[in-house]
Amino acid sequence: MIIIHQIQMTSDQVDAFNSGNSVPAIEAKHQLMFGSKDFKHEMFQYFTEVAKVETDDLEEAFELTNLWEDETKITRFTRMSSTSVGDIFQKGDRYFMVDNFGFTEIRFFNDEIEAA
Repeated sequence: MIIIHQIQMTSDQVDAFNSGNSVPAIEAKHQLMFGSKDFKHEMFQYFTEVAKVETDDLEEAFELTNLWEDETKITRFTRMSSTSVGDIFQKGDRYFMVDNFGFTEIRFFNDEIEAA
């Protein structure tokens, strides 16, 4: 089973951002649109568990939640968008960020996260 984590903005956050205010969750999402190289451990606080996928294969989980051809393997916890670069897939106690090409493992050590 794979748990999918995404940054989900509230309408208040979007309104604040559109009014020119700084919104850390939106800034984090923008930084991660181009891959995992700009990921910092404090960004994880903006992620929400949005779904679980009945597979242990990262590529299959991505395909199922990007193309939406077989939703029988997907349980949504809340609203979610199609998976894309910057989303985090949790497989057991390991975390993988969808990157420009494939996945990059994110590791937790002593409250720090580093890209493997």
